[in-house]
Amino acid sequence: MIEVENKFKSTGNDKDDIYMINPNTYELNIRPAASILNVFSRLSYKVWYAIAEFVDNSTQSYLSNVEEILAYEFPYTLSVRVNYNEKDNTLIVQDNAYGMEIDRFRDAILLDSKNSSQTGRNEFGMGLKTAASWFGNVWSVTSTRLGSENCYSATIDILKLKNEGINNVQIHRTFVDKESHGTTVFIQDVTKKITGPRTIGKIRALLSSMYRRDINNRNIEIYFNDYMIQFEDYPVLKNFRGKAWKKPLNFDVEFEGQKYNVTGFVAIMNPGSFTNAGFALFRRDRVVIGGSDLNYKPTQIFGQAQSQRSLKLFGELNMDDFPVNQAKDGFVWDDGLEDAFIDELRNNIQDYIDIAEMSKKERESEEEYSIAKSEQLKRDIEKIVETMTSGSSFDVKDFRQTLSGINHELNIGSDAETKEYVETVLNAAVEDKTLGSVRVYNIPLNSIYNLQVNVQWATGNIQYWIDCSESDDKSNEVDVKININHPFFIPYSKDEEFKKVLEKFVLAFVVAERQAKATGDRDGYILSSSIRNNMNRFLAKLAED
Repeated sequence: MIEVENKFKSTGNDKDDIYMINPNTYELNIRPAASILNVFSRLSYKVWYAIAEFVDNSTQSYLSNVEEILAYEFPYTLSVRVNYNEKDNTLIVQDNAYGMEIDRFRDAILLDSKNSSQTGRNEFGMGLKTAASWFGNVWSVTSTRLGSENCYSATIDILKLKNEGINNVQIHRTFVDKESHGTTVFIQDVTKKITGPRTIGKIRALLSSMYRRDINNRNIEIYFNDYMIQFEDYPVLKNFRGKAWKKPLNFDVEFEGQKYNVTGFVAIMNPGSFTNAGFALFRRDRVVIGGSDLNYKPTQIFGQAQSQRSLKLFGELNMDDFPVNQAKDGFVWDDGLEDAFIDELRNNIQDYIDIAEMSKKERESEEEYSIAKSEQLKRDIEKIVETMTSGSSFDVKDFRQTLSGINHELNIGSDAETKEYVETVLNAAVEDKTLGSVRVYNIPLNSIYNLQVNVQWATGNIQYWIDCSESDDKSNEVDVKININHPFFIPYSKDEEFKKVLEKFVLAFVVAERQAKATGDRDGYILSSSIRNNMNRFLAKLAED
């Protein structure tokens, strides 16, 4: 036998593994023993992940060589076609990607050969061999690299190699046009049947999810049985509390002295879908965990299977720093890394978890808290202000009963948890008063002077109850933020009725504070903070009742 070019070196013993039998035929020793190919058929692949191994090779061939391809062919669209023929029991995967020359072709079928670079989607260099051997007993590869006249092909007959103890495979060369390029994998005697409309539909759905970024953001088309796979982005909840509920994420997970960066986004789906909710976990722009009914839903974040969160919370997370298993259908993180990831993820999306827990009815109820209702609330609060400033005796219990009566009469507000409302309302658009995010009250203090109070819910330092900001003591406008984190309010944070009472009480307090300022002497000995501090102490006593 004639030794091939020097670039084919020994792979583990004293002899080279590839030889040229004649000018158009090579012989490759596929050590270790070819019988190991038979073991691949027992791997725990799912059909869609096995197909994804071929698609990974095709898309990575394109991504790694896109500039060279475009220099030859413009415009250009990568086409990956997967076709299963039930009658012939064959599976064909064909692409028009960059293709392979003999050195790369050798690596594709050599059992113990890996890619020189582990930065792409085919980082392990085992995908084609394992997936093809998993699917069927006989498979072949044909490939032509762009700009080369050489077209290489080889056939692997697993049972023949095993039964006859053969370890060598022949690679044949033919000649084609230099502008031809691409690779075809042809699998015969398929042992993993792909039958039934439900199975085919699931394969299409999962491939569309897995390669959504390729399909939607790159010139890549993927077909299954001549059906072009498409992916539609999920609808995001909009115009609730004045904004769209989607936000970017960028955080680190620290585990055993190493940092794992996570980027992506979290969002609220509207309308919700148990099938589509959950997180799609990406690595190198390809979904590792996720897809129809397979999205990542840890119970620490999503709760029970039929929870509101499990219906509406979703997102995409880039996990390039996390180790992936060889089948690329999961991460290697059972040593505690997954728990650390879940904890950090939950910390970064708690506000969205809370909103996702709200039902559609609760959101609609909250949105009814509009300017019209606020105006009615203002009129009733003016009655309270008049009582507080008239010099008449003031009894706390009577006052609370009065507010409760007004509250019952108006029947306004939301059934949502107060904390859910508070933690997001600060991000709402100020001008969107129809959602009640900022409520404006014009309260007459006397015949010529009106005080405008802008009320907004907030979270803040637990030391303060309310926060008032104004340009000076003579300003006729006050911005008020009600802090739900105060120790007095936490026990009532889920009581919507209490929230309405509190807003009325706050307005009464602000007006009382302004009038206290007006009655102070010219030296200004009445401090604006004194009333707030006294009120905090007063509410702390009420909390003990």
